[in-house]
Amino acid sequence: MNLSTRVALTVALFASCTFAGGPETRLVPERPAEGRFVETAQGFMVAYDQPIPGSNVVIEMVPVPGGTVTIQPPPSMEQVDEYGKPLTTEPPAGTAQQVSFGPFWIGKYEITMEQYLPYRQLYYRQKKDALEGINQANSPTDVDAVTGPTDVYDPDYNFEYSDAPDSPVPTVSQFAARQYTKYLTLLTGQTYRLPLRSEWQHACLAGSDSRYCFGDDATRLGEFAVYLANTSDDSLSLRVGTKKPNVWGLYDVHGNVAELVIEDTAVTGLREGHVACGGDRDSSAAECTAESIVRTTEAWWDEDPDFPRSSWWMTSEASRTTGFRIISPLDPMTDAQKQAYWDADSQQLAEDVQSRLQDGRGSLGRVTPPRPTTRRIDSPNLEK
Repeated sequence: MNLSTRVALTVALFASCTFAGGPETRLVPERPAEGRFVETAQGFMVAYDQPIPGSNVVIEMVPVPGGTVTIQPPPSMEQVDEYGKPLTTEPPAGTAQQVSFGPFWIGKYEITMEQYLPYRQLYYRQKKDALEGINQANSPTDVDAVTGPTDVYDPDYNFEYSDAPDSPVPTVSQFAARQYTKYLTLLTGQTYRLPLRSEWQHACLAGSDSRYCFGDDATRLGEFAVYLANTSDDSLSLRVGTKKPNVWGLYDVHGNVAELVIEDTAVTGLREGHVACGGDRDSSAAECTAESIVRTTEAWWDEDPDFPRSSWWMTSEASRTTGFRIISPLDPMTDAQKQAYWDADSQQLAEDVQSRLQDGRGSLGRVTPPRPTTRRIDSPNLEK
């Protein structure tokens, strides 16, 4: 993106005081007097807080303008080692792709443990509903059906770096992250999904064309990222938001945990090989650029004793520093997009999910917003 384009975007999207409310305030008709915003034909997009019904947890969402970026093809599975890291620093073979997209809101932070917990608890609610014969669904691909994740195999190991509510949730598979966005959509009435890699890169760099969100000087990375050079062996708990944000207000786009995205060039057809971007706490500066990629491999499930392997949790070393953040597109998703962005993206994975559900390892049901626990009672008129 050239300088004049970036300046124009900066005019439309600027930093000032925080302007945030609930989802009902995320699109306003008049230009805000303060705060960050994105101007669209539908109104002005502003930051907002998304409550998770049934909890006291919110997800902070930040507006991002649409744009066009050029992304390099991801390394093929033959070009990565057993843990999904590229074997060479040479650009992957293939043709770069220019991708355009509309505006969206994106999570200010990576999804945290406390934000993911309501989805983890879905398993127990759906099991209870099944016993009572309510909220049943016939197929995981039903538009209003969501699979609830089983518990992790070894929480002490999987959550080694995530022992606080504001730790980024690790070890979730891309399928689990997809289902989380589907669950959140059905629960809240707002549309959520994982970002495409092009969208993630655009948001990470705040519309620039540099290697990092702050420019090309790798010596400054420690100001913006938790990564190998500033992480000690005894710092066993990651947190979100401990470093500086980029100019659009996004934290931890480099380092911390690598963030799962949907690959633009391979929306469907993967059992493993999903892409995570931006590097993690164990990555070098060169592995934390906006274009840095790792791919999930069979080795990410090496510690899983079950067959088929868990559809929701990865079990091995690389997965412990992999998480995700979410987006909410301004334009509604089509039914085809919902299926592509929410559900299993390969026949093999779909069959594995169904097999585990049949064996009772996971749950399936429809998602409805929780009922209020209290109701209003009007006092009768009393004569004095």
